[in-house]
Amino acid sequence: MQEESRALFWQGERAALANEPATARARFLEAGQVAVAVQLWRSAIRFYRHALELDLVDREIVDHALRIPARVLAGNSWNSYAVALGEQRWSPFGCRGASIVAGNGTYVECPVVGPVLTLAMPEADRVEVSPTTPFEGMPLTMAMIILRRALWGTVDVVPEPRTIRVTYLKREDVLLDERGDWIPLPKQRA
Repeated sequence: MQEESRALFWQGERAALANEPATARARFLEAGQVAVAVQLWRSAIRFYRHALELDLVDREIVDHALRIPARVLAGNSWNSYAVALGEQRWSPFGCRGASIVAGNGTYVECPVVGPVLTLAMPEADRVEVSPTTPFEGMPLTMAMIILRRALWGTVDVVPEPRTIRVTYLKREDVLLDERGDWIPLPKQRA
């Protein structure tokens, strides 16, 4: 089953590169479902994140992610993601072409919608990010999906992924890796 889900994932990647988002979404979703069927939870959540990179406001994909056991999602704000999608009226947008742009401030930009996150790097191994005004209410999970894509682009399986500390909204600290996984970090004492 692992081979089947990986094959579906690569079909999705090829479709995304060929500008066939509906096919890519279907393959990523199918890869996630195959992984879920054999309880490969972490793989499934990665496949769902790839589907969300095509459309970050795709409620169906978030609903699939919410079916993953809570212990696997520990520290990830998928419930907050679902709530935000219910409260916000963001137009569909993706982050596969996300990039970091410096000028009058430093931002993460997504195609079609422009700047979505402000970005500062107060330390060599830590960034601070916050959503721009049109995207206030952005949950941590959405921000980490966007930031991972902006920092590292397309990443294949890497044995030792690079990591960076991220402070989100000056209150949540996580360690994000280039595969898109993150874990909460303990609160720093003042």
